[in-house]
Amino acid sequence: MLLRLCIVFAFIAVSSVASPTTQRAAPESGDVPPRPAGATTVYVSDFDLDFVRREPSPKPAPRTSPPSRTRSTSRAPSGVPRLGPPAATPESSESQSSDSSDAAIEETPAEQANALVNAVSDNIIRALRKAGYDARRLSRGAPLPEQGVRIRGVFAEADEQNRARRLLVGGESVGPNIILFVGVNNLKKPEQPLYELASPPAPDPRHGPVITVTPYAPAERFELPRDPSDDELKKVAAKIATDLSALVAANSLSLAQ
Repeated sequence: MLLRLCIVFAFIAVSSVASPTTQRAAPESGDVPPRPAGATTVYVSDFDLDFVRREPSPKPAPRTSPPSRTRSTSRAPSGVPRLGPPAATPESSESQSSDSSDAAIEETPAEQANALVNAVSDNIIRALRKAGYDARRLSRGAPLPEQGVRIRGVFAEADEQNRARRLLVGGESVGPNIILFVGVNNLKKPEQPLYELASPPAPDPRHGPVITVTPYAPAERFELPRDPSDDELKKVAAKIATDLSALVAANSLSLAQ
């Protein structure tokens, strides 16, 4: 509840100022009425994510048969490539030893990162459209529209000193979970950064840069396993859509104005 109030007050600070006579409180029941379709356009920017830049490493092909190069990777139930090496099992070892016809090529960190970003963006957009919003995706580098609401975020992880670092796919993981920082901003107002790079930056080739989430940007924090399931991604996306509706209900002026 405290986090919800902080988000609401922070969002009002960056949104248009409403007169006291037009403001209204969010429904006490907690059931936020859906927004009419098209009333507010919500743009979902691809979340920030770092990855190690390297080429795929083909596995050695058995000499008994000509190899056929197939791309494979270990995937979570959501279809997102696992961000860490899969655990070896007797069954998988036996399967690998008996497979003499394929030389598998593991997906690069860039491909794994792209799959994770796509999965999160797609789930958020589906949840927003279900809530009645005109939700659209903004790919990295795309120009920002002049009006509407933007949802943005960054993938992060905690390092050995419990500092938040941008997640580095292909780097050295230090824990079983990843962190999502998600923020909202009104595109009619000057943009406030969701986070800033720490100063000094504390570079470490094993991880992404240390970041600090800015106090004046409305943001939420989610923790997910490194191999999130489809249900876990859907729950996060649904919470984002619900909290956006709470912000809209608490602010009497349309966010698209």
